[in-house]
Order: sequence, then C-alpha cells, then structure tokens
Amino acid sequence: MAAKIVDEKIGNMLNEWYKSLKENKLTKASEWQKVIEMLLPQIKENRHLSHYFELLDSRFTQLTEHFNRSGHVLQEGVHTKTDHMLQYYFYFFSGMYQFDQKNFLKAIDFFRITEQKLANIDDEIEKAEFHYHLSIVYYKIRQNYFSLSHAEKAFDSFKAHGSYLAKTLKCEMVIAANEADLEHDEKAEQLYKHALKEAASLDPLTESNACFHLGICYERRNLLSGAKRYIERAAVIHEQQHSMFAVRSTYMLSRINYKLNLHHEARKWYWKSLEWADKENEPIYKVKLGIICSLYERHDLLAVETALQQLKDQKLWSDVADLTLQAAFYHKTRGDSDIAVKYFEEACKAKDQMLALIEESSSPASTRGSTIA
Repeated sequence: MAAKIVDEKIGNMLNEWYKSLKENKLTKASEWQKVIEMLLPQIKENRHLSHYFELLDSRFTQLTEHFNRSGHVLQEGVHTKTDHMLQYYFYFFSGMYQFDQKNFLKAIDFFRITEQKLANIDDEIEKAEFHYHLSIVYYKIRQNYFSLSHAEKAFDSFKAHGSYLAKTLKCEMVIAANEADLEHDEKAEQLYKHALKEAASLDPLTESNACFHLGICYERRNLLSGAKRYIERAAVIHEQQHSMFAVRSTYMLSRINYKLNLHHEARKWYWKSLEWADKENEPIYKVKLGIICSLYERHDLLAVETALQQLKDQKLWSDVADLTLQAAFYHKTRGDSDIAVKYFEEACKAKDQMLALIEESSSPASTRGSTIA
C-alpha cells in the first residue's frame, strides 16, 4: 500500500492547480487535475481539502467548458462568487505547507494574509480552524501569549458547536502546552488530564495525543517514571494505528529511558524511532536521535556538536534550546562542571535566537508570500 501524502503537501498541489487556473494555463491545469484526482480518496477525508478541491474543480470546469465553446479563456471577474474562498484556501494551505517544511516565519506571513481574507468568510468553523493552526505555529516559536490567544478563540468556537469535541480537545492541549511553557505546571497538568479523560471515549489518536503531551509535561518536571508511563501508552496507540506520530513517541521513550539509566530499553526505543524516522522521512528526528545517542550512549561531544549545528543551520532554536539543556543537566550530574556550564550558555543563546525570531515574526512581512490576490 502506498504511503499517504500528508495533507499539507496535497494542499500545496491544490495551490499549484489554482495558480495554473489563475494564469489561464489550461494545459498545465489539466495535468494537475489528473494528478490530484488520483488523491481524491484522501482529499475527501479532510473537510478543508475537500471543499478547496470542489471549488477548484468547479472553476476548472468553467474555464474548460468556456474555452471549448468559444476558443477563448474566461476573463477575470466572471466568477467572483468563489474568489474569496479560493484566495482564503490558497493562503491557508500555503501557510500549512510552510509549517510542514518547518519554515515557521513564512508560515506566519501566509497566515497573516489568510487572516485578512478571513474577513470575507462567514463560516465560524473555518475561522476556528484558522485560529487553531495559527496557535500551533506561534507555539512552535514559543510566542506563547499569541498562541494562547488564538487557541482560546478556536476553543470557544469549537466548544460552541457540540459536534467538534476532538477539535475542542486539541485546542485545550495547545492551551496546556503554552501553560507548561509559562511554568504554570499544575494548570497544564489539569488541562491535559481533562483532555485525556474526554479523549479516552472519543478516538485512539486523540487519546494518544493527550497521553504524549501529558508525558512531556512530566518529563519537563523531571518526573520521569510518570513521563515514561504516559508516553508508552501513546506509543502503543501510535504503533497500532501505524501513525506518523510514532517517531516522536518512540524518540521520547529512548530519551527518557536514557535519563533513567535504562540503557537496554533506551536502545530498543532508539532503533524503533530510527525506523519510523526512515519510514516517515523525518531527517530532523534522525539528528535528534543522533544527539541523544552520542550524549548518553557514546559520550561523543564532537558528534553532539556536529548534530546541534545541523539544527542551528535550520534555525530550529526550540530543539537546540531543549537538547542543549538536556546535555547541560546530564554533564552536571556527571560532575563535568565546565561542559555543563557551556551547554547552559548554549541553551540561553538558543532562547535568545527564539526571541529574535519572535521579533522578526512581529515585523511586517517582506516578500515571503505570493502575489496571488
């Protein structure tokens, strides 16, 4: 069975189809239609992709039928009814694609344009989806108060519609993640446990998401046995469901077991995670796995530095801050004070870089968007 293409990449394909339609390149548009129609079963699983496809397919039919009748392309302005929605989806999926590529600032630029287009959209659930995704992007660059604001807007909208419990719980977990970052540990734990209780009767992947993040919450407080228990529960579900999220739960279990000095178990999860990283084409997780193995298993400082530089080159400062902090505490427990201080300083520098990203994200967008209007 062929691997599923992630929704963000399908959204990017739909954007390419839209651009060919906007530019009246009917041959290119026909090529994109054939490629995209092969993905219809997966597209229909996602409400937004499905709606975007239907709008584009309708536009494609309009253009081709008009051309076949008259020999001329349909002129701009004839089909204004769907324009606002098409433009909204174009920028929304551009942002989603950049997020998937870990270009978080570009994602924010696209989402800002999306927000302008949102003023012309009456669908409250569509607006809630937008706020939810933007809350995640802001969380990734640790702009916690912006993330909280958007997550709470999405939460309120989804909660007001009783049939969106899974989305409501996802918003609740984004809120909890921000509370954990802000060191409101008890509040974060309470939110995660509530989400887990509700998710247990909902669906396995939402339950696994709640388990995983509750485990992360415990690991940050060095409550490693609790962290291990919850993330093991998440990993079992991920593997049963053949979920792409298995790479992160198995990675965390390798890391936690190393911190518990359970090296045999840590190696088992290390190899499982590496296998998932290969399967899901997750090079960043390969780098992170290399760091924890070099740190806890091989004690190879040069390999740790080389891998950290790869993360720095991609401006993944959140990962750099996290892993240098792990290295600092590890060397502190070993009595390697000089090395520990070095990594504490590295963690501080990475956090400074995160603040610089926040400042950049707050400035007006440069040319990181598209000219589609």
